[in-house]
Order: sequence, then structure tokens, then C-alpha cells
Amino acid sequence: MTLSDLETRRIAIWGLGKEGWASYDFLRRHFPRKEITLINQTLPDTLPDDPHTLFLLEQDMPAALNDLDLVIKAPGISLYRPLVQTLQQQKISITSATNIWFSLPRPEGSTTIAITGSNGKSTTSALLAHILRHMGHKTALGGNIGTPLLSLTDDADYYVIELSSYQTADLYHAPDIAVLLNLYPEHIQWHLSHAQYYADKCHLISTGVDTVILNQNNTLTRQNIKAVPPGTLWFNSPDALHARGHDIYNGSDKIGDARRLRLPGEHNRQNLCAALTICAALGLELEACFEQAVTFGGLPHRLQHLGEREGISYVNDSISTTPEATLAALNSFPGRQITLIAGGQDRQQDFTAFSEFMARHKEISLIAAYETGDRMRQHLPGKQAALVEDLAAAVALAREITPPGGVILLSPAAPSYDAFRNFEHRGDEFQALCQIP
Repeated sequence: MTLSDLETRRIAIWGLGKEGWASYDFLRRHFPRKEITLINQTLPDTLPDDPHTLFLLEQDMPAALNDLDLVIKAPGISLYRPLVQTLQQQKISITSATNIWFSLPRPEGSTTIAITGSNGKSTTSALLAHILRHMGHKTALGGNIGTPLLSLTDDADYYVIELSSYQTADLYHAPDIAVLLNLYPEHIQWHLSHAQYYADKCHLISTGVDTVILNQNNTLTRQNIKAVPPGTLWFNSPDALHARGHDIYNGSDKIGDARRLRLPGEHNRQNLCAALTICAALGLELEACFEQAVTFGGLPHRLQHLGEREGISYVNDSISTTPEATLAALNSFPGRQITLIAGGQDRQQDFTAFSEFMARHKEISLIAAYETGDRMRQHLPGKQAALVEDLAAAVALAREITPPGGVILLSPAAPSYDAFRNFEHRGDEFQALCQIP
């Protein structure tokens, strides 16, 4: 979708979140007098004071289809909604800000690295950007991690792009390097089935990308990649980058001591192996990259240590929206008494492995809430699991039952949208309730 294509189309932007407004700003920079239609479920607090901008409520969209050629759809709007199918039947093109960005020219010699996965994609993307910047390369970081692609600088050496399944589902451009970290059941409301979710994630690998990087240790990845491209690089494999004991190895060569990392947990050692595999594909010296990795302090809401109060550690892991991510968080505090606060939107998550893990670890207490709360605690004995109404009640109870030296961990194993705007909002509320001095 080139600029000349956009110039001649009658365009609507559907969905006015951060990416929708970035799309609008992009179009206005290039086409100051072009008529643009903005579509949203509700009326925004403010609208542009611009005679060339129209606004439609989403419910009124079907009546305006004859006036549209192209719709730029926000990621949160499912590709499988009936209204999307109506647009397709009316021969109205549907694209995304992601596809528009990928179609734009970038500096000669620059490299675009797209990272997706059910768990760890934000940490891996931010870690990689940290390494590249500290190795002296001008690096832009954007996509699902927070900065819309159409807002990125246009003069970087490396573009590190985090992509959600919503963004990979209809991607028709290839990055230079595509990374699939792992697959676990997620986002069934958007994709309608777990099988479709896996297919939409794996679509990134089938775009004609030059270099593919996959996780040898993830069963669902191996099962769902129908045809592994020639030359694929694997991590978490004994003959490639992998964690062994306390160390990171590349085959038989030791790269560094993982205990120096500021990121706790085995899952973060795997994220590091993914990032270092990308560095190897870029031709960078791995030991030097490792030295930069150990200075990375992590991201908010991802095993974020908030501090201590009365001898109890408080950890915000609101980003963990799957049972697998929460299990990885629990394994990051070996030997500690943990009070886990969990529960959120029900997306038909499978809590079997979670229940089995909890049954083996009596030192972990569960305080569950929200839509998945009852399912999470139903197979656990009453003394180990409690059901409360909301996050405030969970924090209050956690303070009562957690001994000094223990950990109060928010790691919900479910999305936030049944009670919060997003996982950041949930994590911020948790931090406020913790009242760490």
C-alpha cells in the first residue's frame, strides 16, 4: 500500500486507539486536504478541528460503505467479525497500519526484525533493542510494545518490531528476520479458535521472510509450522544458543553466566537465547552482546520488583495473561513462600498444568478473582486457594497470609479486559494498592 495508492483512495480509519491516531497523523502529514473518515465504537473526547475529517459511529458504518474504498483497521478489531466480512463482500480493501509501514521505504542497508510469540515478545524485543543500541547501532523499537510503527523514526539501522497475533494475521509484507518465540493457547475471542490463533501467529513465517528463528523447545511451534523454511535458525537447542544450568551456551561454547542477568527466571534465559540468536544472524559478536544484555533491567509489569514492606516482597507481573506465563513467573522464586494473585478474563484457558503445579507446591497460596477465578481454584484445597471479589480484596488478604520473607506476586494467567482497560492499568492499580514507601 504505497503513498500513491493511499492518495487516490477514499479512506476510513476504523478504531481510534493509539495506532488509529498514529495512522491519522501519518495521513494528515502526507495529505493535508484529503477527506478522511474516522470510525469508532464511541465518540472520542476530542476530534480534529478539520473540515476534511468526518466521524462515524461504528454502528452507522454499514450505511457509509458506498463512500469508502479502503479501511485501515485497528489491531483490536477481529479480522473475523461479520462487519469485516461485509467490507470484503463489498470489495472494500482492508489494511492495517502495520502493512502501510512495511510498504514504506526505509534507509538502504537497514534491517527489520519482527518478533512474535504468545509469551516473552515484549521482553525479547526490548532486550534486543537494548543490546543493539549499546553496541552502537541506531535502533528503533515499536509495534505492539507501545510505539506505533507509523510514529517511528525513518533513519534507523535496525527496526525491532513486536507483532501481536492481531498484526500477523493479515500481514502481507516480509521482514528481514522473523522470530516466533513460542505458541500457547490465547486470544480465542479474536481468532475464534486456538487453531486459527496458531495459524495467524505462524503466518509471519510464511510471508517470504529471508531469515526465520524458531524455538526448538516449544511443542506447539513444531506442530504448527507446516513447512519449516530452509536455513531456519533454532534456539533452545543443544547445538545452538541455549541455557544450561547457570550458563548460556552456543553449542558447546559458553557465552556467559546467566546469574549475572537482572531478569529472573528460566523463561528470561530463553528470551535471552532468542535475542542472542538474532544477534548471531546479524553477524554480531555474541560475548559482547551478552555483556550488554546483563545491563538490561526489564520492563514495567513484567516480574517488576516493586519493593518490600514489612519484610514481604511485592512483584508486579500483570503482563502474564496465560497460565504458561504465570508458571514461568512462579518458577522465578525458588524456595520462597509465594502468595499468587491471579484471575481475569476467561478465554477458555487450560488450567490443567497450572493446577497440577500448584498441587505439587504447597508453599504457594492462590488468591483468585474475576472471570477465571473460580476455575483456577476449583481443584485446589481450601487452605491453599481463596476466591475474592477484586484486586483490592486480593491484596488485603495477601498481606494477612504472607509471612515475612515471602512474595506477593500479581501474575494473573488471564487477560485484564473483564475489569481493567489493559494489563498496564491492572499493574498500576496493583502498585497503588501495595503502598510501597
